[in-house]
Amino acid sequence: MLLNAWLRPLVVGLTIFLGISGGSWALTHWLSVSIQSGLETMAGLTVRIEQTRETMTEIEDTAWGVTPRQIDGEWFVGLPDGTLDHPP
Repeated sequence: MLLNAWLRPLVVGLTIFLGISGGSWALTHWLSVSIQSGLETMAGLTVRIEQTRETMTEIEDTAWGVTPRQIDGEWFVGLPDGTLDHPP
C-alpha cells in the first residue's frame, strides 16, 4: 500500500523533471545555434564591408577627383573643384 502511495507522485515528478530538463536543453541548443548563425553572418558582412571600403578607396584613387556623394538617400557623382558646370 505504501508503494502505491508513492508511485504516482514519483512518476509525475519524474515526468515534470524530464519535461523541464528536455525543454531547457532544447531551448539552450536552439539559442546556441541561433547565436552561432548570427556570428557567422556578422563575420561575413564584416568581410564584405571591408572589401567594399577597399573598392571605394581604389575608385577614389583612380577617378581623378570624381567622388560619389549621397544626398537625401540618393547617390550622385561629385566633380572635382574647378570643373565647369557647362563645359564648352
